[in-house]
Amino acid sequence: MSRLNFLSSFILLSVFAGVPVCAADPPAPINPLKMFGRSPFSAEFELYSGGITGDSVGAAYKSATRGDYGVRFSFGFLKGLNFNLDYMYSNQSRSFTAVTPEIGSLPSGTMLMRSGNLNVAFGSGEFYLIQRKQAKFYISPGIGFARNGGRNLTLDTPLGRASLPVFGGRAVTFNLGAGVKVYPFKHLGFRLDVRDHIAQGGTGTLNPEQNLTIEGIPVPNPQQYFGKIPVQNNLVFTLGLIFRIR
Repeated sequence: MSRLNFLSSFILLSVFAGVPVCAADPPAPINPLKMFGRSPFSAEFELYSGGITGDSVGAAYKSATRGDYGVRFSFGFLKGLNFNLDYMYSNQSRSFTAVTPEIGSLPSGTMLMRSGNLNVAFGSGEFYLIQRKQAKFYISPGIGFARNGGRNLTLDTPLGRASLPVFGGRAVTFNLGAGVKVYPFKHLGFRLDVRDHIAQGGTGTLNPEQNLTIEGIPVPNPQQYFGKIPVQNNLVFTLGLIFRIR
């Protein structure tokens, strides 16, 4: 099952889970306009943790499945719509491989760009599909930025190996999530969220003043051997602890 099909199934399950099973109490017709009605201002703070899946695009690009954690601030003043600001961190490693041609007397080799962590900051809307006294089912589209940090560049040839640190790479990320928030207590709740992150690729900016050197042979402008990093698709599962501020 693809990630998109999995997310679609999760959304449908969330909807059906909130439909009353008693025939004598049919659900009220859904009126999309009612979600834009005004309601008292509300605010929440959340701590969450979970996991992020890896992705492989051909033989050149790979990312690993790792854990993640983050913080979320939510606020709202409409009946069926909330707004979220998120920061998520993961120790997910990502690697991009390219082949270098012969450079002078330096034979052909393999160049590896690797990042050691992932930082994502994004905003999202939260549309409530079903609302109960102690539970809310929602879908949530969002947009933000992803940064691949802790990056280094390594060139491996038959004559030896050279490595140097490089700047972090940044890319725009789009995401679509679905989940449920449950409030067993007045000021404390829990959230289960499944979110698919799709990030555009980009190598970022390599330091132009640094060149790889093997056996005294410089390799100028290493960035020329990399095209754009492919579009990445990562599914994120999180369980959060919600603190209602007001």
